[in-house]
Amino acid sequence: MQSLGLDLGTQSAKVMVLSKNGARLDVELAGSFEIPADSVENGVVTNPKVLGKVLANYLKGQGMSADKAVYSVPSNLAVLRWVNLPQLSGDELRSAARYKVKRHLPFHIDGCYIEASQPTEESSDETQSLVVAIPRAVVDSRAEALLYAGIEPVRAELEGQAILRVIERRLSRRSALWRDASLTIIDLGATNTHMYVVQNQRLQFIRGVKIGARMFEEAIAKSLDIAHPIAASLLKQADTSLFSEGILSIRTANGLGVVNLRSELEKLTREFTRLMRYFRSLHPERSYAGILDHAVLCGGLAGLPGLGDYLEENLGLRVEIAQPIAGIMTRFTPDTFSSVSHRSEAFTVAMGLSLAGLRSNHTNRSQKEESIEREFVWSRSA
Repeated sequence: MQSLGLDLGTQSAKVMVLSKNGARLDVELAGSFEIPADSVENGVVTNPKVLGKVLANYLKGQGMSADKAVYSVPSNLAVLRWVNLPQLSGDELRSAARYKVKRHLPFHIDGCYIEASQPTEESSDETQSLVVAIPRAVVDSRAEALLYAGIEPVRAELEGQAILRVIERRLSRRSALWRDASLTIIDLGATNTHMYVVQNQRLQFIRGVKIGARMFEEAIAKSLDIAHPIAASLLKQADTSLFSEGILSIRTANGLGVVNLRSELEKLTREFTRLMRYFRSLHPERSYAGILDHAVLCGGLAGLPGLGDYLEENLGLRVEIAQPIAGIMTRFTPDTFSSVSHRSEAFTVAMGLSLAGLRSNHTNRSQKEESIEREFVWSRSA
């Protein structure tokens, strides 16, 4: 049994292919490829046919093929809102959710997909449910690109839910206390960074800031007077490291380079301090006690040596780095192993998507959640 997860960004895409034999998981492929310029605008694939061809050629070059895939939906483009809903299911639950949230959406209700988590408390009264809305064009254009690649899109899933699945898989191997732990997830992307708050395995809070790896790449390019692509490559090197003072050490062709990133790091930590204060303002102290003590770091920048220590010291959190591939057998080529092993955190979303595909394959079709369209089965976000 095999599953492909596609994490589509604005500049590149990450692919993860997992296979399952009994209880054993194998990573068949973990890699990334650049996508054509301006292929994705505001989350919408502008030319699905071209992107589909690029994806198909990439998989062919890796000696890999796939029939079905689960693909990502950017968290920053989704609207999430907790609302009180009656004890309903399927289309009835979605209809109730549409009525409750339509006045709060920045886009027209008819131009988006709506999903709502099934209320967890059995009651004759209304209970809280997390409602997710995403523009149809974002979901549909990504599915269309997969179809052009000759791959059936079987599921669309928020980046945050994919990350949470990886974290839950890791925690499930620990004690029951850990499985019900509360924590903060920080996902450092290229242009956006998201903060997710999870309590008792439920997604409670999502907020994003327009800060990411690109800000650090631009600072490196300016400081060392080099082109931006070269700066991005240097930032990903295994021997690039960050010191507690905010000084980045980089080995270049001309020797050791030093870049002062204190200003950029202070901007990042300031934004997360603001988000933590905002979360606290939304909830009474008894409901968030302990939640903001423990953070898991993932995303392309998470593997930068020293970054976790810097955030731990300046945010006052216990920070650990996500390890999505840890404990799983891999079948990497030497080149793939070299490029993935020291920055596996960048593949957290792709891993979660691929795991979702394996879970879908195990589920009887009659037991699956009904979907608005056959190709788009929204995953639960709480």
